[in-house]
Amino acid sequence: MKMDFFDEPELEFGEGGTHVDIRHGLMHFGPLDIGETTAPNQIRVGIVGTTETIEGVRSWFGRCEVGIEAKKSRLVNLFPQFPGFRSEVTFRSQLVFHDRWSSAIRQRDIDEVLKKPGSKTLVADFVRLFTEHISSVVESGGPMVIVCAPPKDVMEAVDVSVARRKSYQEEELDESSEPMKSTPLGTPAFHDLLKAEVMRVGIPIQMVRPSTYGGQSKRKAKSRSASTPMQDEATRAWNIHTALYYKAGGAPWRLLRSPSDLTTCFVGISFYRTLLGDRILTSVAQVFNERGEGVIVKGAQAELDKNDRQPHLKPEDARAMLKNAIRIYRKEHRTSPARLVVHKTSRLTTGEIEGFESAASDHDIETTELISVKRSFTRFFREKTYPPLRGTFCRLQPDTGLLYLRGSVQFFETYPGMYVPRPLELAVARAETSLEQIGREMHSLSKLNWNNTQFDGGEPITLRAARRVGDILKCIPEGGTVLPSFRFFI
Repeated sequence: MKMDFFDEPELEFGEGGTHVDIRHGLMHFGPLDIGETTAPNQIRVGIVGTTETIEGVRSWFGRCEVGIEAKKSRLVNLFPQFPGFRSEVTFRSQLVFHDRWSSAIRQRDIDEVLKKPGSKTLVADFVRLFTEHISSVVESGGPMVIVCAPPKDVMEAVDVSVARRKSYQEEELDESSEPMKSTPLGTPAFHDLLKAEVMRVGIPIQMVRPSTYGGQSKRKAKSRSASTPMQDEATRAWNIHTALYYKAGGAPWRLLRSPSDLTTCFVGISFYRTLLGDRILTSVAQVFNERGEGVIVKGAQAELDKNDRQPHLKPEDARAMLKNAIRIYRKEHRTSPARLVVHKTSRLTTGEIEGFESAASDHDIETTELISVKRSFTRFFREKTYPPLRGTFCRLQPDTGLLYLRGSVQFFETYPGMYVPRPLELAVARAETSLEQIGREMHSLSKLNWNNTQFDGGEPITLRAARRVGDILKCIPEGGTVLPSFRFFI
């Protein structure tokens, strides 16, 4: 057993500026694409909700434009101010609204659906109602992102229809081999089904709860998010505006890389059950370019192994799926990567390894590294109060190690989580890179999450994205529209 510690990796922002923290990096240097012609200097925003929620969202965005004060706390690095969203500060962009891009849902239409509490179609009925209004605001030169602002009574109704679930920090990285426990059979989450239905519209949406702009959380005890504390207002502003900037085509930050580093294609592979909860499992892959841009690759059917009860791919399906991922990478970069790294949420079988290596060989990729990742129940304990530091690494065996991506953070001077964190267990099936370097790489990849500007993510974005994509893909019928950009899934 060998212990190590990885320093917090820096990120690159505008004009080559670097920082370990996302929010401080954006405040000091602006977004990565500052000054580029592709940067969204103005973000046209549509809003769908009731008259009350539309007014509430518009009013809150107006407050955010001039800035939100920091939460009163001694943890100044964890709770920075939001400096505003204007052309002269931070993102160097501004939100633009127009009455034509807003559509108000009548309360009587909402009440009509609410008359059927406990209905199996309640979530689908609300999704249909919102989708109709979202479609009505789409026009040429219209909104680049559409904010969906359901009222409190709608959110309470659809939240009750979904069973309470663990914090994502406590969930396994692959739940497909376990009994359905996140949702009742055949009942998708409102957020996931809406994202799936709106895919055909071709414009990313951003969900905003009433508590986000109203400042108070009054969720019912049965809500799936009931155990999640309300974030301070400045943090909410950071997260929402970063997501809007990314969904409008912006590039907020990227991993810092050396010119000598090999060009690398990262692929995350996870699995999900169909809504019917049958044995059919489908793999999902997420391919990232050097800016962290996600591309969706829907993979083949998987099968549960009768011995380990984990989902696995047949050799030919593993080969076809990875060839498709490489093809998409080539389309984006006009060349093949020098190095291919696969992160998978179940044990790598001999057949899968053969299939992946065959796909890499077909594209003359010399370096292929295959790693399986899961949450470990092995924990370390520090003296005094706080959990182990984020970045703590332990080599258990030559090809196996534990990595804390969630833990106490030196920059924050605290542990910002609620639960005792669980490390990730990394098991290397094929690699030319050292186990420590693979851990450092995952440490960096945990900071590519456009929905959360607090950088201490508990898993690499490859797997987090693949899991998130699966939640939405399960809601898309066979032959339905699946847009390739990750902007449509977060």
